[in-house]
Amino acid sequence: MRRIPMRAGALAAVLALGLATCGSGDEQAGDDAGDAGGADNADSADAGGQDAGAGGDSGELTPVTAGVIPVTDSGPIALAQEQGIFESHGLELTIETASASPNITSAIMSGDYQIGYGGITSVFQAVEQGIDLVVIAAASATADDPANGINDLLVLPDSGLESAADLEGRQVAVNALGGYPHLLGMIAVAGEGGDPDAVQWVELPVPDQPAALANGTIDSFVAGEPFGTLGRAEGFVAVANPHELLHDGAVVAGAWFASRAAVEEDPEYYGRIVDALEEANQFALDNDDLLREAIADFTGIDQDLAAEIRLGSYGKLPLDVEYIQPLADAALEFGYVQNPVDLEALIWQR
Repeated sequence: MRRIPMRAGALAAVLALGLATCGSGDEQAGDDAGDAGGADNADSADAGGQDAGAGGDSGELTPVTAGVIPVTDSGPIALAQEQGIFESHGLELTIETASASPNITSAIMSGDYQIGYGGITSVFQAVEQGIDLVVIAAASATADDPANGINDLLVLPDSGLESAADLEGRQVAVNALGGYPHLLGMIAVAGEGGDPDAVQWVELPVPDQPAALANGTIDSFVAGEPFGTLGRAEGFVAVANPHELLHDGAVVAGAWFASRAAVEEDPEYYGRIVDALEEANQFALDNDDLLREAIADFTGIDQDLAAEIRLGSYGKLPLDVEYIQPLADAALEFGYVQNPVDLEALIWQR
């Protein structure tokens, strides 16, 4: 079987679309609420946004700090920084990396960051916990080609498992119970007629999941990239594609968000940021080779692996309710949020 090289230590750093939202949703949202909620922080966000926007009409570059997790979905903004796209919009971009979405949310609400990247479901949870965020731009969407899906449920080729429904009573690994991959796993099992509650969901660090499947410790895992590509190279096969079962077409799964107070304080500044983000997505869509090189440089994975991993789509879907609603519905159905998500209010209308 062909093996794809990867730089030491990089596997732990590179997760897939949505894996940026890892961790228990309740725990994350709770941490966010504790760290970032409340009027004091909202006031700080006001000050941060106003300060960041100052000087936007002076001809000088206005600073903007983006909080990201070093995952494949960070590729477009890393590429945009290389290409000077933000500078063309009068912005001086600084990219800060964080280990988890709550850290980014806290930095946004304190005014240290002006924007952050996260899985859309983590934004749902944060807002439901009282953190006043607003989604300003799409970051990534699921692959629109079912045959090129990401976050597949992988099994051994001789497992005898033919659908996600067959995983009832089996052990399926996710990086964190209550996280986005767990949600995708439940979507897959329910979508193929099974009972997600009958599955033995187990927490296992993402880099350990392929070996656990190979030695029989688990029966399946929700594979984010590059582990999906690495797993398929080892002979693992997909038993289900959660995104295909979620919706007939692609959906927005990752988003750029900001403090609502900061956005409302300086809409012109955030308008330029959105223009830059949208141009970055389009440039990434039009320049796949450069995007993959940027992903390799930014995340530390090997260039050969970056050239082969499956990616979500960037720049294909606008930030629109219809492209987010399927994940909002799934989040409610599987208890990730307790109330319907008000997407009209969540999306910034400039």
